[in-house]
Amino acid sequence: MATLQPPLSTTYSRLYITLFRTHQRLTPPHLNPPQYIKMEQHSRIFILFFFFVCFFFFLSPIQLCHCFSVQMNVTVGEDLIEKACHFTPHADMCQASLQMDPNSGQADMEGLAVIALKVALANATDNSKHISQMLNNSTLDPFIEQCLSDCVEQYSDSIDQIEDALAAIAGKDYHDVNDWVNAAIANSETCEQGFTEKPGYESMMTQRNVVFKQLCLNALSITQHLQ
Repeated sequence: MATLQPPLSTTYSRLYITLFRTHQRLTPPHLNPPQYIKMEQHSRIFILFFFFVCFFFFLSPIQLCHCFSVQMNVTVGEDLIEKACHFTPHADMCQASLQMDPNSGQADMEGLAVIALKVALANATDNSKHISQMLNNSTLDPFIEQCLSDCVEQYSDSIDQIEDALAAIAGKDYHDVNDWVNAAIANSETCEQGFTEKPGYESMMTQRNVVFKQLCLNALSITQHLQ
């Protein structure tokens, strides 16, 4: 019949109690304060060293392998992100946006392309909400109001197109991914151009349109690694 092993925490607790009692028995009562303090310091160092050794020797090989494999996976994930973003037109943005996703460290190249598309999708959704909030302003200039209304429709289409791109990448149809993402970019450009149709007006969406386009271009660049 197999002998049940006590939990690791129980083992450490018993070790600590044994060390503490041994330390009490071995402490000479006749030592003067300086000698006692010095011995106390050495005892604490010994206990810390003992626990450091126990940490490694009491861990099973499986637990040790797991620790090292987790570290290796993180390193490999970071290397793949750097590789995926190296040839993108906006590499710094690419790395920052991918690393924000907790799943990026374990993702393969296709997984990183999916994350990049989801980042672009989240950005398009945020832009759409932002425009809707601006449209709640009853004092908007009629021309600006019309431009923003057009932008809402265009970003609504972009959201659908990025979702179609995600479905296409799941089906390994990378040509369709390119078509859908390029269509989404075109919508953001149309949003931007609308403000230029009347002299004297400036776009209220320039920075947001630029960021969305950059995210889409990065996603397209990563997808090219899959073709």
